[in-house]
Amino acid sequence: MIETGKKQVVHRSRFVKLTPGNITALAFSHPSTDKVAPAELRLAVGRSNGDIEIWNPRDDWVQENVILGGEGRSIEGLAWCSVAGEPLRLFSIGGSTVVTEWDLTTGLPLVNYDCNSGVIWSIAMSNDMTKLAVGCDNGSVVLINISGGKGVLEHESILTRQESRILSLTWTANDESLVAGCSDGRIRIWCTKAEDPNKGRVLHTMKVDKSKKESTLVWSVLYLAKQNQIVSGDSTGCIKFWDLNYATLTQSFKVHDADVLCLATDLNNTHLFTSGVDRKIFQFSYIDTGKTMKWISTSNRLFHSNDVRSMCSYQCKGSDFLVSGGIEKSLVMCSMSSFADGNYRKMPVVTPFHKNIIVNKQQRLLIMWQDNIVRIWYVGEDVNEVKNYKLVSKLVLKDEQHIQTCALSTDGQVLLVGRLSTTKVFHLQPSESKLNVTKLDNEFLLRTGCKFAKFIDDSKFIMCSQNDEIIRVDLEEDDDEKVVTIELPESPATKSSSKLTYLNTVNHLDVHGGYAVVSRGTGALDAIDLETNVSKVLIRMNNFITALCITPRTTVVVVTSENKIYEFNLNSEKDQLLTEWFKANHENLPQQFNTLKGRCTGVFSDELNKDKVWFWGTDWLVNIDMSLDLPVSKRKKQKKRGRDGLTISTDPSQIDGEEEDEEDEELEVKEDYLLKTQKAQYVSSKKRSDKAFFYTDRYRPMLFAGKIADDEIIIVERPNFLISQQPAFELEKLVF
Repeated sequence: MIETGKKQVVHRSRFVKLTPGNITALAFSHPSTDKVAPAELRLAVGRSNGDIEIWNPRDDWVQENVILGGEGRSIEGLAWCSVAGEPLRLFSIGGSTVVTEWDLTTGLPLVNYDCNSGVIWSIAMSNDMTKLAVGCDNGSVVLINISGGKGVLEHESILTRQESRILSLTWTANDESLVAGCSDGRIRIWCTKAEDPNKGRVLHTMKVDKSKKESTLVWSVLYLAKQNQIVSGDSTGCIKFWDLNYATLTQSFKVHDADVLCLATDLNNTHLFTSGVDRKIFQFSYIDTGKTMKWISTSNRLFHSNDVRSMCSYQCKGSDFLVSGGIEKSLVMCSMSSFADGNYRKMPVVTPFHKNIIVNKQQRLLIMWQDNIVRIWYVGEDVNEVKNYKLVSKLVLKDEQHIQTCALSTDGQVLLVGRLSTTKVFHLQPSESKLNVTKLDNEFLLRTGCKFAKFIDDSKFIMCSQNDEIIRVDLEEDDDEKVVTIELPESPATKSSSKLTYLNTVNHLDVHGGYAVVSRGTGALDAIDLETNVSKVLIRMNNFITALCITPRTTVVVVTSENKIYEFNLNSEKDQLLTEWFKANHENLPQQFNTLKGRCTGVFSDELNKDKVWFWGTDWLVNIDMSLDLPVSKRKKQKKRGRDGLTISTDPSQIDGEEEDEEDEELEVKEDYLLKTQKAQYVSSKKRSDKAFFYTDRYRPMLFAGKIADDEIIIVERPNFLISQQPAFELEKLVF
């Protein structure tokens, strides 16, 4: 604990053991292109606990959505279907005979398609986006037709079966053949060309080197269209290049010390990247040696501290990056064009855009949930005590679905636990050094799923159902069915939200002082008057909102994915929507804040001083006193650009703006007009002071920051060295 003066105490807490699953699968939603990146480009990250994260590579990588897993589930492979004019579709496999298509709107499985073969080990999407190929442990390769549209998966055929597990799959040009890496050390090529008499038959079989100790496994295969070659990576650490026409070996490299698990290439197939158990990422370049073109190992880098399980790449006009992850649990982004000596970025193990922690000030409780477990700690007041916390309750729920959200009443006696299919309520009764937990019956909640929930007082709360209904519930009502459904104003769809339907759904909910505020992924912001249960439009922004908070000033503070801060009045008419502080300070945020790499993941207000608002990211904490004006910035406004080349720029010249629909432009014009007209002719009467802004990067990486008492802040950290890891492959130590 740290005492910060003026009776402000910071509890620096590291006892919360929040650990995500290993990264097991990565997939970009679109193939590489020589044009600008489409606005709906996303990265899907699959984890060993069944979670799927959706990341936007713009604005320094923002996690927009998390599809939670369930008991016993894992994600072992991911595939996107991106067809012009249709919403994106996402498929996954995970240690079963089932292929799952996900409903991106609700986060629930749309279809669980049983391929009626063995356990699926690999998945690959055809180049024309009409077929899925899945490889099974019984040696079967099943082709599934998905051309019927969303939710339609139809059996097409089973290719000639052989005896070994299908560990990896890749399609060749025009989907004329399918290449598989198998567990018997062989690479097999099936004909998939329509109307070919050999369709479904094995055309070629190639064999990799044998291991003396055990059978060789071909973990990864990749097709290089420009050279018409196949690349394979196997359990001996070898990288082999094969000629597809003649099914012959052209080059072989023994660069890895252990299994090669993943391969990736750039748009022109002139660079190849390989990685696996030995943690290193090797780069191969296709170089003219004078007589012929040859592959040469040009460089390698060590970004990871443990096995690299998956790797994917994307290249477009103005950007290119290689993304990798594995047992270390962290995403690593680097540039393909400057791989040897360029910058790279390693994400924190936990990036809390979707938080798993809440606190209760009245009872001094901290609640954390993960998977199907809820843990509750009591945080003491004694600053000098070394161990100032105690676990007072642990709930292990038997439901298959993982917990989506939790909420605690203001008196700390009612706990709400929400999943996408059901919501449960518990009574917490203090008893000596623990909490006695009693389940409360409520038929309506048991059959209603919940994404977000916030208590209004000791018994009333606002919840957002899986179908985006805003519902007000009073637990003291005798009739469980007596609830109030609050209609939200309609929000126009944008080009991105028509392709990524989860952007039309609620992504933030806050309740305070007689108001509730709801935001959606499109940037729509609405307010609800809790006395009348009537909602109204605040603003339709054009940016993704990463954090918001209702302050004691009867305003709502909003932070967007560009780390821009907005403050809106809740109880005023449209012409007074923007607060005086925002009008005077919007353009004067300190350079220290404007250049932060990490996005803002949370906002909370200060009860002792209603004008102070706290902002935090994974590695920084900022306090702004809104009773003072920030010093005028004398720096010239920088043009938007991709920082260190590891993100897609939001500059219009680097976005697929030619196809942006009129609705997007109209929203942006409305927002810009609103800001300009309300700031016009405004002159602040407040003094400008350096004391208005406080910044520290002392706490990292942060999972949560909030008030545990009026004069106490609790910061939950989760350093990487506290996260248990399985032993990593030991590399040879360099001796100088």
